[in-house]
Amino acid sequence: MTLMGRFVRENAFGKAAQFTWHHWRRQKVRLSVMLGFGLLATVADSLAPLFAGRLVNNLGEFASNAEEAHGAALTNLGIILALGLAMVLSRSVVFTGIVRFTLRMMPDIVHEAFRKVQHLSSDWHANSFAGSTVRKITRAMWAMDGLNDTIILALFPKFTLLLSASTILFLQWPVMGLVVGLGSVAYIALVSAMMMVYIAPAAQLSNAWDTRVGGVLADSVSCNAVVKSFAGEEREQDYVSRTMSKWRKRTMRTWLRHNHTFIIQSLAMWAFRGAILGTALVLAWNGRANAGDLAFVLTLFFVVQGYLQDVGQQVRNLQRTVNEMEELIDVHSVPLGVADRPGAGELKVQDGEIRFDHVTFQYHGKDTPLYEDFSLTIRAGERVGLVGHSGSGKTTFVKLIQRLYDINDGAI
Repeated sequence: MTLMGRFVRENAFGKAAQFTWHHWRRQKVRLSVMLGFGLLATVADSLAPLFAGRLVNNLGEFASNAEEAHGAALTNLGIILALGLAMVLSRSVVFTGIVRFTLRMMPDIVHEAFRKVQHLSSDWHANSFAGSTVRKITRAMWAMDGLNDTIILALFPKFTLLLSASTILFLQWPVMGLVVGLGSVAYIALVSAMMMVYIAPAAQLSNAWDTRVGGVLADSVSCNAVVKSFAGEEREQDYVSRTMSKWRKRTMRTWLRHNHTFIIQSLAMWAFRGAILGTALVLAWNGRANAGDLAFVLTLFFVVQGYLQDVGQQVRNLQRTVNEMEELIDVHSVPLGVADRPGAGELKVQDGEIRFDHVTFQYHGKDTPLYEDFSLTIRAGERVGLVGHSGSGKTTFVKLIQRLYDINDGAI
């Protein structure tokens, strides 16, 4: 496996991308329709400033050629209105489509996760908080909703608009096209790098503690009768308080890093704005841009700024949804623990005999086997009583018959 391939498979974004595509590919037609209409809406949004600039030039030509300028102005106005209508209608198709798209995926996520958890070994369940497991499933379900909105409704239109705007400007003024294109790429790269390198590790840790808080609360409340039986209310309260204190510290670090990123993002946008406006003034001073051209550039800049303004928030949303998915994705990667051999046939019981044939079994994490070279035969119709002290293996004997655990050696 290549270094890049290993990175994609092991990092959170790579795992989330594979998980998301697993569900997206089930609705390829609907996804293609949404992306197509989203592209149409974005192109319409980027072309409107071009015709707005031409409209400004038409208004300036009224004094010299009123009749021709009047007709051209009405034409450009009609095109602007048509582009606006196309943008609204196209986005309405996308918004309607994503509702059905997402609501089909969310139940699938729960069904597949529940099926996986149901088939995991008893050993895994014994070492996992039930509340934490439930929270992982529900968080991943809602994270998919946020991820779909972030990618399809936010990031995809942003990238397509920046591409179309840079292309339009480059065809008329190559320097301006390069400033907008390279500036946009640099801005997005800066924000994305800070999200992935600076914020992601802290967010991942705070999410893990968020899950732990849910698990601690759920298990403490569900076991309240046991807590009361041992007069353990104060101990449980102290445990919850310590857990919340650690959660608070890790969450505060994540939120403060978000604030630092916002400040840097604002400074980068300020520099980007200055570069575009400065280039526009130089073009005007050199006689390469008229009033309509400046109106076009300024209008397009404000459109681009509107799209870029919340790109940091969208990248943060993407990071958050990826982190919330990651824990459930890790659950999917856990081996079943108790699984049939490949090609195993259906179990057919011919008679009622139970036979332990030189069975050795050891619980995970224990130093010594509970059963070692243990043999026993219980014939059909025979009743056998199991007698022994606590921990001698009476309950385990029944669990092994039910195959809640796999044995280490021998046969049942």
